[in-house]
Amino acid sequence: MNCVECDGPLIIPSDAIQGEIVGCKDCGTSYELVKVTNSDLFTIRPAELEEEDWGE
Repeated sequence: MNCVECDGPLIIPSDAIQGEIVGCKDCGTSYELVKVTNSDLFTIRPAELEEEDWGE
């Protein structure tokens, strides 16, 4: 599986689970793993990362 942004290879751990976040080592883009229905395979979607709230 390759990064959508830079086409670099994404490393998916063999013990990956639904909702796990993986990152591209080339450009740093983060993706969320989404399990394909009725399969052990995953697809990816851009991760929705929450920004830190500095108490404002």
